[in-house]
Amino acid sequence: MDRLLPSDPAMIGEYRLAARLGAGGMGVVYLARSPRGSWCALKSIRSEHADDPGFRARFRRETELAVRLRGRWTVPVLAADAEARSPWLATAYVPGPSLAEAVARYGPWPAAQLRCLGAALAEALDAVHDSGLVHRDVKPANILLAADGPRLIDFGIARAVGVTALTADGTVIGSPGYLSPEQARGRTVGPPSDVFSLGCVLAHAATGRPVFGAGGAAGVLYRTVHEEPDVEGLPDTLAEIVGRCLSKDPEHRPTVGELRAFFGLFDERNWLPEGLPSLVAARAARVLDLPVPQGTVVDGPLVGDAAYALTRAAESLAAPRTSRRRVLALGGAVLGIGAAGGGSWWRWGRSGSTGAGALPKRVIGLLGDRSDPAFLAHERGSRLAVSEHNSTSGRPFDLVLRTADGGGTAKATAAAATALAADPEVSLLISSGTNATVPGAVEACALAAMPHLVTRADTSELDTANLTTTLLMRSTRTAGPPAILRHLNRVVRPARTAVVHDLTDMAETVPTVRTVTVPGKLDGDFMLEEVAADGDFAIAARRITDRGDDAVLFAGVRPERAASCARALREAGYRGVCVADEHVLGAPFLAQAEGWLIGTGYADPVADPHLKAFAAAHRARYGADPDPWAAEAYDTVHFAVHGLTAAGDEARTALRSELLRRPWQGITRTFSYDADNEFFQAHDDAGAFLYRVTDRTVRFVSRADDIGRAKG
Repeated sequence: MDRLLPSDPAMIGEYRLAARLGAGGMGVVYLARSPRGSWCALKSIRSEHADDPGFRARFRRETELAVRLRGRWTVPVLAADAEARSPWLATAYVPGPSLAEAVARYGPWPAAQLRCLGAALAEALDAVHDSGLVHRDVKPANILLAADGPRLIDFGIARAVGVTALTADGTVIGSPGYLSPEQARGRTVGPPSDVFSLGCVLAHAATGRPVFGAGGAAGVLYRTVHEEPDVEGLPDTLAEIVGRCLSKDPEHRPTVGELRAFFGLFDERNWLPEGLPSLVAARAARVLDLPVPQGTVVDGPLVGDAAYALTRAAESLAAPRTSRRRVLALGGAVLGIGAAGGGSWWRWGRSGSTGAGALPKRVIGLLGDRSDPAFLAHERGSRLAVSEHNSTSGRPFDLVLRTADGGGTAKATAAAATALAADPEVSLLISSGTNATVPGAVEACALAAMPHLVTRADTSELDTANLTTTLLMRSTRTAGPPAILRHLNRVVRPARTAVVHDLTDMAETVPTVRTVTVPGKLDGDFMLEEVAADGDFAIAARRITDRGDDAVLFAGVRPERAASCARALREAGYRGVCVADEHVLGAPFLAQAEGWLIGTGYADPVADPHLKAFAAAHRARYGADPDPWAAEAYDTVHFAVHGLTAAGDEARTALRSELLRRPWQGITRTFSYDADNEFFQAHDDAGAFLYRVTDRTVRFVSRADDIGRAKG
């Protein structure tokens, strides 16, 4: 629960807002008082979604469906307005933690409490299905724990049974790791899909692990469809029923009625594991600490920004635990309304200025290997962004860039990150290293609660970093090689693609293979050709040529191995399209791979028409064209500034949440947080690039989002 921001309204409809419960890509969830004085959770949809007439129609329909629910373990809808400028929906407030938080903090649940949880959730799903709905997003984060039992919430993507979905078939809707195989394939779902999700939830609560692993959505979706769940540690008494829930075939899963018969009656006297009753009670007590939201009475009429400012200031002054600095700033805001006019209060209260004279400073650390040419590119791009910010009039602070050498090893990188994080002046760390070094900085930053942005590394080991203080500024291998997949699907359109999997580095290459073989990621058929570690590619190349495959995708990371594959294909007479990702780039590969297409996470500022202004500014400052990764570093610094500005005086502690609060568009890509899947991402289509090997070098071809678009 967070305090309201100055930009938040005082009221929505007849509901007076008291605090923020959360925010994501779709909107903000507030804690609010109803006209009758009861607490409720009010979800307000962002205006950019509301501008779409189709969205309003879907929102109206979802609200009408949710009103049907009257089950004991579901949360009733109190009111909604689909026609408001920002549509909203109010439900009863459940003052307890989510199951996801409970398992993360206290670990797996014992068998007896699992049976109680299963009994309540099976009854909840029975009520959902009896209302003619399928929930489609049953997951630990959507199960709240109250003193008298769990509540299933968030019917935002529910659909009526037998009604055609308003999204196109083939679209995956739900949360990877808890959705069913049929959902993962983008197919129509029914009640058995919710049963599968319930099995995932119970297994997660029993073992403390997601049954299909962590990481990027594509890898989790692949495992959901093609691999067996990880249920080691399930109590013997539940293993058989949960195993049936997790069947790939919907016909083999138990019905909700069978589940209710198996789990029996809910026992509210003994349903929470040890430690959780106190957490539930403490969470409920937090509401009692909040001030009762009240209106502000003034002698004369105030309108517009002035009325809004006075109301927000008065409410903030009434809030408990408000710092003296905040009170003084808001007091100045109220006094300044008449003299300075509407809107000046915002700059006064949020600037973080220390008064007349020098601006406060925000220090950003840049960590990498000084012997790596990419570090110089990062440093130049970063310093250009810092210089631009510091020359902007009206800025709330000055930036300082502090560099550190990670020495090219994970151990030295961790030590350098620890030293930077120990400096209270440093608000943020940017890592410019490689897959071998950056993981060393992740744990150090997490331990120090240091916000950490990673620009270059893309190992799938970093997928779970989004759950710590680290955010990845590019897609990882688990998210796939977007540019080459888009080129194959939109330009080549192969009937069959040969995926050549080099088993020399399986831990690093399996995520890519999983991604490209997930239904919908690679159009057309595919044939997997596995080549043993350090084995010969000749046999695979002959099979590919004899079959007449239209394209070859090389899944490997070593330039010399990619070179061997390219040479074997050429000697076998193969003439189709060949693609790979940036890790194969190196002299051995470039000498053998004429015409190959390469997908990267870095732009070419010299050749990319979108980056002409950046390239010109770089040449003016340094007298040279920008190298790869300079533009990405420039973007990362500006993204940090965007968050630091919103965080105000709480630079380090509030920065990560501010960076997740709203999407941000840079010159190379878009960054946003997917609240439903709890995943931060640099969007593939806007942050991936295609190159071609020509005369032993790589030349820029296109951004991924421009591939296949009509020109003219």
